[in-house]
Amino acid sequence: MSQPISASDGEYDVIVIGAGLSGLTAAYQLRNTIPGCKVIVLEAKDRIGGRTLTVPLKCAGGTDYWDLGGQWVCRTQHHILWLLKELGMGQYPQFTDGTKLQQSGNSAKPMIRTYESEIPSLPLHVLLDLLNFERKADSLARDIPCDAPWRAKNADDYDSITFEQFLARETWTQGAKDVVEGGFEVVNGSRGRGHSALNYLFYISSGISNKSLYDNKNAGAQESKIKGGAQPLSIKLQERLGQSNVLLSEPVVSIDQSSRSEVKVRTLSGKSFTCKYVINSIPMNCSVSIQYLPEPPSKRHMFIGHTKVGNLLKFIATYKTAFWRDKGYSGEIFNMSTNDGSNYRGPLLYVADATSPNDSPALVGFINNPLYWGNVEDCKRKNAILQHLATFLGSEALTPIDFMEKHWAKEPYNGGCPTNMMMTGAAEYWDEIRVPFHRVHWAGTETATHWMGYLSGAVQSGLRAADEIVNMLTTSEESKGNSSDLLQSLDNLGDVDRRSEVSWTSWGVSGLWTLGKIGLGLVAAGLVTAGVQALLQAD
Repeated sequence: MSQPISASDGEYDVIVIGAGLSGLTAAYQLRNTIPGCKVIVLEAKDRIGGRTLTVPLKCAGGTDYWDLGGQWVCRTQHHILWLLKELGMGQYPQFTDGTKLQQSGNSAKPMIRTYESEIPSLPLHVLLDLLNFERKADSLARDIPCDAPWRAKNADDYDSITFEQFLARETWTQGAKDVVEGGFEVVNGSRGRGHSALNYLFYISSGISNKSLYDNKNAGAQESKIKGGAQPLSIKLQERLGQSNVLLSEPVVSIDQSSRSEVKVRTLSGKSFTCKYVINSIPMNCSVSIQYLPEPPSKRHMFIGHTKVGNLLKFIATYKTAFWRDKGYSGEIFNMSTNDGSNYRGPLLYVADATSPNDSPALVGFINNPLYWGNVEDCKRKNAILQHLATFLGSEALTPIDFMEKHWAKEPYNGGCPTNMMMTGAAEYWDEIRVPFHRVHWAGTETATHWMGYLSGAVQSGLRAADEIVNMLTTSEESKGNSSDLLQSLDNLGDVDRRSEVSWTSWGVSGLWTLGKIGLGLVAAGLVTAGVQALLQAD
């Protein structure tokens, strides 16, 4: 473990702003790569972990831990897998066995149905429309460079229309639109209005395919969870750095680069620090609250102005037993009901089994339309959530042992979750996203090229920012090589996944089997029709 550095020393090689996963990864990599490198991390909140938050809840076995922030990982997220191995942390699979439940329709009483496959139960024409849209989107996304989406062929065309407009153009059924927009909101915390179609295609490219983004098995983004929770990753990194090297409740208010040889960083408490380089890893929407001297280029201001942070409201409910499993349900619920102008046909958007690795039963869920439900009284919102759960899973859902929720838009020094997405018109300024501003370098999952918006993207961005600083601080080719080689090897693994034809098959074997069943059904229908016509002619 590194030796503590006193805050009173005041002078550092590198100051990292933000003690989330990206900032702490950057600090850790710098200390590992450059022996004796003086690094300090300044965090505005009174805790570390950024957009991860692991909390204790009462449960059947006493007390256990669950994630109210980012939590899922998968086998193609090589950067977070490297960090898990580095810190000696394990993972366990997301439970998916059993029947799934869906809500759809825009009538006064939306319909609840069950389904078994990866794809919701949909009418034939809606299913064909959905599969065709995802095939088209995946095909377009393959041509989007992960490191420079603004350079893609037809980038300006897709940057000029919203994802909502793109979806309307490429689908012809309301059912397919509802499925795609619902899935988009689960992973982005926002519907498609305002987000550019180019941003959507880049998001797919960064995460390999539509199936990879939305699936909870078979290498999908929700395939596995971290034993002990996601926030302990940051806690372990803090321990490796030395707790005195990570200062909490120190919001940075100014970064002064007036001097050519050093940077002065001042916090709200009045502390002043001097360093050679800064890594700013806080969310883009929070970065604008810092005063920069001199001011960053106007192009960067315009870029930040073309982003929008997501709005997620997440909950955990613990229970005495996993009663849904006893009934043959996987615990997965997907609400595809059309917006009725107020509450989107109930508060639930998506629910999944959250049973811990210690077999403590629980459900995790995301709320539909947080703008509406976030302003409902806490007790009324909780009651509505439990009542909605009960319509799917039975009356047992009404009596959890414990219940906790997190509205990330109300989190100080965060203001939303999970990430900042690009709005229409961003392509003109997007190339600023990772360009250093003199001695200030940028990290954060928004700046990732692989799995942007996910835990793995946060780790990649931290490694990349550290790599940039290593190249500036040291003349040792060995140090530069060690840092660059690690990042390049992990990026290369992601590139291999992205090029894999199997990964880009929209719904893999399940999709082909579904299409096969459709084909057989159409053939059977044709044979029946032909037979009836033959009988009529014979008569």
